[in-house]
Amino acid sequence: MRFGVVLFITLTWLTLARASDKPGLLKPIATAVGQKFKIVLLSNPSTGYQWLLAKPLDKALLKQVGKSYKRPRINREGASGREELVFIATGAGKAEIRLKYARLWEQDVPAARSTNFVVVIKASSP
Repeated sequence: MRFGVVLFITLTWLTLARASDKPGLLKPIATAVGQKFKIVLLSNPSTGYQWLLAKPLDKALLKQVGKSYKRPRINREGASGREELVFIATGAGKAEIRLKYARLWEQDVPAARSTNFVVVIKASSP
């Protein structure tokens, strides 16, 4: 079941990653307390950009537990890979994940891209 949730979210967000320039668009994720899920977005760290939290998470509902980068299969200079952000649902409710594609050292510069997700977390079954 967990693999199915991760696979679904991964495939869905790979498809929607190109729509990430629409900051008002909230993409829904359904999960349950205790489940991990992954958001996968196109990324090119050789430019200095990375996906960062634009707004702190609601710690009562979500926790980020991992972040990794997967190189592109094509060995071409400048090709984008995939940045994987892993979260775990820690409480039942509705939370938002607001992400920005930015450089850490550019504090007063607008993000190159942004994307938002709404996470609906159900209580885990006993």
